[in-house]
Amino acid sequence: MHARAVLLVSLLLTAVPAVHAFDVVLNAENEYLDAYLVDGKPFPRKVVFIDPDPPFPDDPHSPPPRVGRHVNGKLCFFPKGFGHDGDFVMADDAYREACLDRHPPQARCSITRRHDRLFLGKDPDGWAVFRRNGKWKKQHIHAEWNLIEPQPQGVIDPQGCAFDAQGRFFGNDVGSGEPLAHDGSLLVFFPGRKNRYDTYCFLDKALAAPGMPVMDALGNIYLAETGALRSTLTVFSPPFPTSAADCANPDHLVTTPPTKTRILLKEMPIVTPAGIIRFPSTGHFWIGSVLIPPVVNEYDASGTFVRNIVPENVPRNPLGMDVGSDGTLYYAELNLDPMTTDTRCGSVAQVRFDASGQPLAPETLGTDLAFPDGVSVFDSSRFKVDFTRLPAAPHFDPSTCGGE
Repeated sequence: MHARAVLLVSLLLTAVPAVHAFDVVLNAENEYLDAYLVDGKPFPRKVVFIDPDPPFPDDPHSPPPRVGRHVNGKLCFFPKGFGHDGDFVMADDAYREACLDRHPPQARCSITRRHDRLFLGKDPDGWAVFRRNGKWKKQHIHAEWNLIEPQPQGVIDPQGCAFDAQGRFFGNDVGSGEPLAHDGSLLVFFPGRKNRYDTYCFLDKALAAPGMPVMDALGNIYLAETGALRSTLTVFSPPFPTSAADCANPDHLVTTPPTKTRILLKEMPIVTPAGIIRFPSTGHFWIGSVLIPPVVNEYDASGTFVRNIVPENVPRNPLGMDVGSDGTLYYAELNLDPMTTDTRCGSVAQVRFDASGQPLAPETLGTDLAFPDGVSVFDSSRFKVDFTRLPAAPHFDPSTCGGE
C-alpha cells in the first residue's frame, strides 16, 4: 500500500507541470496596482493586483473589490523576524480618496465592522500592510493626524518605503510637491508591541519634494529632492534613532539628526532628479530626471556622469524606476504638459539591453495611465498569488487621465 501511494504521488508530480517564477513589474497608477507579467510571452500582459474600489461603487449590490485599498508609490517587503514575514507595505490613502475627497462619499465609509470586506477604517494617508496575496491585513502605518486642513507633515503625500536590518521602516512624505517648497519629510517608524509600527520620528521636516528613498547595505538612505531644482542627491547616514524617545518633543523631530550630505551630479547635470536605482556591486546610480531635462543617466558613486541610458526628451517625465532580473529597466512616465506641467495620460516603459550592454530604444508597456508613480520589480515567487489568473487591467478613457 505504501509503495502504491508513493507511485501515485510520483505520477501526479510528473503529470503537473512546474510553475516557473518570473518577474512581475508593479506600477501604482489611478490608485490601482497594476502588474505586468514578464513570463516569457511575446509582450508582458497587464493585470490588476490591487484594485481600489468595487466595480460599481454607487451600487450597494456591487461585488466587493479583491483588495479595496488606494495605493501609491513603491512596494517594500518586511524583513524577516519582525512579525510580518512575507508581508509588504505600500503608500495608501484609501480613507481620504474614498471618503473625504468624494462628493458624496462612498457607502464604504459608513462600514465599521472590521471583518467586512468593504471595511476601510479611518486611517490618514500613510502605508497599508498587506499579506503575500495582496489582501490588506487591517493594519496601517502613519503619523499623527487630526483632520485639520492643510494636512500635517508626515501624511501630506506618503509615497516610498525602505527597511533596514533592524526592522525600522523609512518612508518619505513628498509634501505639497511645489517647486522650492520645503514641506516634505523623511520618517522612521519603529517595530513595537503586537507587530505594530505605531511610534515614529521625523529625520527631516524641511525637504523639497523628496522622492522615494533607496537604502544601501550600510544603511545609508539616498533620495532626490526634486523640488529643490538642484543637481544633487541627498544622503542620510546612520546613526538613526532607535525609539520614539529620541524625538520626545511635540514635532517628533529627532534631537540628534543623522549625518546629511549631498552628492553633486557632475558633467551631465540634471536639475530635477526623481527616480533612483543604486547598483550595490558598483555603487553606481541610474537617475531619472522628471522635468529639466527628462532623461535617465548613469552616475558613479561620486556623482560623475558615466553614460546615458535613455536620451534626453525621449522619456516622458520619468518618475519611479526599477530593474528586472535580466537587467531590463522599467520606469513610469508622468507625461506632463510642457506648458503648464499638468499631468496627462502617463505610461510605463521598458528599456532592454543588447549583448554588449548598450541600451536599446524604449518600448511602451502600458498607456493612458493616471499619474503612474512607483515601479517595483519582484520575482513572482515572493507573492502568494497566481498572477496568471488575475483579471486584465481595465483601460481607462484618456479623458479621465490626471493626477493627485
